[in-house]
Amino acid sequence: MQEEWDVIVVGAGTAGIPAAIFSGQRGAKVLLIDADERIGGTLHWSTGQMTAAGTKLQKKLGIEDHPDWHFEDCMRISGGDLHPSLAKIAIDNAAVSFDWLMDNGFEVSPETPVAGHGHEPQRVRRYAWGPNGGLSVLEVMEPILNTEIGKGTVTLSLETKLSSLIYDSEEVIGVRIKARDGTEAEIYGKNIVLTTGGYAANEDLWKQMTPNYPLRSWCNPYSKGEGIIAAKKIGAKVDGGNEFLCSFAGIMQDPNDPLSVRSGLILNPHMRQPWEIFVNNNGERFVREDHPSVDHREHALLNQSNMEMYIVFDEGIRQNSPNINHEIQREHTIHLYESHPSYFKADTIEELARKCGMDEIKLKQSIDGYNLSVEKVHADPFKRESLPRPINKPPYLAIRAVGFTVLSPGGLDVDDDLRVLDQKNRPIANLYAAGEIYGKSRLSGKTYLSGMSLLPALTFGRLLGQKILNW
Repeated sequence: MQEEWDVIVVGAGTAGIPAAIFSGQRGAKVLLIDADERIGGTLHWSTGQMTAAGTKLQKKLGIEDHPDWHFEDCMRISGGDLHPSLAKIAIDNAAVSFDWLMDNGFEVSPETPVAGHGHEPQRVRRYAWGPNGGLSVLEVMEPILNTEIGKGTVTLSLETKLSSLIYDSEEVIGVRIKARDGTEAEIYGKNIVLTTGGYAANEDLWKQMTPNYPLRSWCNPYSKGEGIIAAKKIGAKVDGGNEFLCSFAGIMQDPNDPLSVRSGLILNPHMRQPWEIFVNNNGERFVREDHPSVDHREHALLNQSNMEMYIVFDEGIRQNSPNINHEIQREHTIHLYESHPSYFKADTIEELARKCGMDEIKLKQSIDGYNLSVEKVHADPFKRESLPRPINKPPYLAIRAVGFTVLSPGGLDVDDDLRVLDQKNRPIANLYAAGEIYGKSRLSGKTYLSGMSLLPALTFGRLLGQKILNW
């Protein structure tokens, strides 16, 4: 490797790949490193959802849209709880990034664009994704990156972990790295770009940065927060850790492993109306199960003890309702109640409560009260509308579900030139960042904004490589 690079990009994912591509296209000598054995990072886990206003796709379909409307929607849904200037940069430049993907062969799923899917809807149809989720984006970017590698403008080094930043008290001048075989080296560069992602796979760092909420995650196992740790050691500002909202809701495959969550259950009413009831650890209902707002349901679960709930139903519902698990066929799910630590079965409600560790009386009251609503003896106290059948046919069943995360809430702060800031809000010379390393809350607040993770990361990486970095 040469002694000094024009650009060193640490993290070959959603933000790092475009940062390397566009820097290389400007003639920079770029070193792109990643701890994984493959490029793509979180794109291997992502659903690939993107939101942009004023795209060629929208214009082709006759959809009128404007970035200002997108910004207003984001501010409305988040309650204004996001970084306004960064959000404005991401939104104003989103259409160019999306069109770049489309111009290079990206194909949208035929049902898109839509106004909303899984999160709060926006005013127009600007929400799209590809048929292979995040991999649809990677499939477009990887050949372009390979072209730059072939030209010699970008050098890719995988299985290479960031150990620390080289800082001379005034500016960052390089990185210390460690290969999987234990080889260590110091690499020098004029521009250091941190695109290492979040920390949702690092239990110790989660406890430090997000201490008010338990870690349950489904994410890239390389999301260890190396970039955050390295930047913090030289005085970078880190915040937003407790601006957290859980996703609703996942199944822990191992109750003792916070990274064992899977999200195969269909709990969104627009996809499957609920036949079951949701109760907390006490056996009490805590939310209208068919509430149309996922944000409402997510906040309700966030406020429950240990972010846990139980989905309670009976054999009649198991046999007759639409399948609740899109990953497992109905006839196979019955075996989970005999072997899986998050599935429970009992002949009586009282026995089910004991197996789940719930209050027997409260669980029975919850089920009896719900059944009276189904039988129209009284109105449902949560104003639930979907009341297909009572829960009264043994065996009684329950699935333990938890609030979980796919993203980290906190991270590094940056200025409008994407330079990492120190504790006094001053830019650290030659150090830049893009992507989830900012923290989800910076662009979404304490909610989930449709498509405001993947495309902003790609956009900030593009802007760095295309316009911001100097050499």
